[in-house]
Amino acid sequence: MVLPPEDKALFFELYPSLIGFAAGHAGGVAGVVDATSFRKAQLEARAQARDYLLDHIDLIQDFINENPGQFREQELGLAAQWAHFLRGNFIVERDLKDYTIFLATSNSPKAYGVLGLNEELVDILPPLPAYVTAVLLPWKGQIVCDGLVLCQSLSFGSGLRKSFTESYRQAKADGIIISLDPGWKPQPPAPPKLPKTPAISRFLKKCPKTVDEFEKIFGEPRMDMGLDAAREYSVWTLDGQPLLDIDYLMIYPNILRHQVLYLYAKNKQITHIAVVDPTEFHRQDFKPQPGWRLLH
Repeated sequence: MVLPPEDKALFFELYPSLIGFAAGHAGGVAGVVDATSFRKAQLEARAQARDYLLDHIDLIQDFINENPGQFREQELGLAAQWAHFLRGNFIVERDLKDYTIFLATSNSPKAYGVLGLNEELVDILPPLPAYVTAVLLPWKGQIVCDGLVLCQSLSFGSGLRKSFTESYRQAKADGIIISLDPGWKPQPPAPPKLPKTPAISRFLKKCPKTVDEFEKIFGEPRMDMGLDAAREYSVWTLDGQPLLDIDYLMIYPNILRHQVLYLYAKNKQITHIAVVDPTEFHRQDFKPQPGWRLLH
């Protein structure tokens, strides 16, 4: 993700003006003496001038007081926030929809969600994960990379890649940092939602205990069976014994959505409940396979 056009235009006016002002204050840094010479300089010279500003960050206040670029007060306020910059080495670990993850690996890893300025960061960096030296700046409640990035030509084996992934997971558990503003704290990710309780589990909590109570609430079953007929639709062991001691079966296809409810009872007490998906049988389904015959 990159800055919107209006923010990008303002950044590329404000940032070179500030660095050029600081370099001019020093009498020139690597040939940079003002905003114009900064824009024309090579990357290494611009980085040196930028580093001079960061090493003398109090010059931001002088820049605000003198305001050589005639910026508005609100725009100068954005420059004042740059005193909260972050400079260091990072592992650019992954690119997400809303930002690119800059991972500061340490005993307590931190993950920063960073925006690009003119281009998507992933488009100007080596294949991820990448090891970079970069400066991160606050910008309107977000974090941007100033674009003067030093990329190291390193390749990582599977072991290091796994360690980066694990560090990212640890950092994500503490909350991805998306602002460098003082006092801002990341919000830990919301705990994962528990899976929805199955419909049968919710039903069992309020299911009546007796046949009479059940029929009073849900009405008469679509089909019911007693004694041997009920056992026929029960559960049987392989040695031919009914597994459930029941004498009554009620079938309701209209209580649980998309499921048929079987209620088994003994002496009018509901003892077991089962659910099955409704099945539409056709005449063809009842024909035996070739070479076989139906049992009677």
